[in-house]
Amino acid sequence: MKTFDVIIAGGGLAGLATAAQLAEKNQNLKVLVYEANQIGDGASGVPSGMVNPATGQRARMVWNAEASFRLLEKRMEQLSAISDTNLRLQHGVLRPAIDENLAENFRQSLRHTGWPKGWIEWLEPDEIKDRIPYLKECSGGLFMSKGKTVRTPEYLQAYHRYLKDSGVTFVFGGPYSIHNGSEWKLQNKNNSFTAPCLVIATGFKARENKYWSELPLNSVKGQLAIYHSPEYIGNLPAISAYGYLAPIDDHTIAVGSTYEHHYHDENPDAQGAGLLDQKLLELLPDLYPQCQRIGQWSGIRATTPDRLPIVGEHYAEKGLYIYAGLGSKGLLYSEFVASHLATHITEKKDLPLEISLYRFSRMEELREKAREENDSN
Repeated sequence: MKTFDVIIAGGGLAGLATAAQLAEKNQNLKVLVYEANQIGDGASGVPSGMVNPATGQRARMVWNAEASFRLLEKRMEQLSAISDTNLRLQHGVLRPAIDENLAENFRQSLRHTGWPKGWIEWLEPDEIKDRIPYLKECSGGLFMSKGKTVRTPEYLQAYHRYLKDSGVTFVFGGPYSIHNGSEWKLQNKNNSFTAPCLVIATGFKARENKYWSELPLNSVKGQLAIYHSPEYIGNLPAISAYGYLAPIDDHTIAVGSTYEHHYHDENPDAQGAGLLDQKLLELLPDLYPQCQRIGQWSGIRATTPDRLPIVGEHYAEKGLYIYAGLGSKGLLYSEFVASHLATHITEKKDLPLEISLYRFSRMEELREKAREENDSN
């Protein structure tokens, strides 16, 4: 049996960011990341991840965008220095307005949201046409200079390397079980590991854990397709509309994502490929006939009812924590939320209510019930 201070189950964005924040806040902590399969095995491993600060039809600035961007940029610079490849695919995200109603929403966002200086600008239809001649006719759009796309698998591999060099232990060990005794035990068929703190960072699979079956998590299947373009597209920005589109290199485009709340399995399928073909056709109608689909990917994202992450300590089991619900904002939120969770674990500071497990009434009810039962005993 091997003993640690913190065990983190899950080697995706949430798990790696939590490991880094813990190790950086206290270099004496012995941290184990346990991954059943491989780094980024789930939704975190999407081939091309978008960082987009504007959300919804009204292009509102996402929760704590500035702090989230600041921490992500710091991590990107750190990991880029040790990566064998360029982790950034593109700077900037364009949100074209497909009709005048959406254009007015976007202009209202620009006027009233309070965007930081230099983050966002309005482009008239002719300006967009000059920049992106292949793009479908639109009523203008928002260009977000702070947005970006990232080679997520390479980002995660660089993160893995950084954490190993920082003294974090990794175990890739297949299926496991967890048990609560005097400490938390994570056990696979060959070994067992103990720690006073255990963080479950397994995305939508967190609800399969008996301790977290009541979590307000929904699972959404997202598929992405990769296309080869004979035309040069290296200067094409990332585009957020009908999903998103992002160049991977000078002749390769990633198109995503489907949002499937009802699905039969986790694998890519023909229906998803058809939907993604349609997205590319709608966005780049003149380029689409020349493009060839050369790959397809799928993953299951975990989302919450208010689309913000969910973190905190279990209502009845001391030392058991959850970090889930990153949804489609995994890259953007991963570091900021992990920083709060690490401080919560190491310094017992309260979590922001917006991401706390107990902002949901059902979880608060379970905590109160556990307190009452504990007091009666």
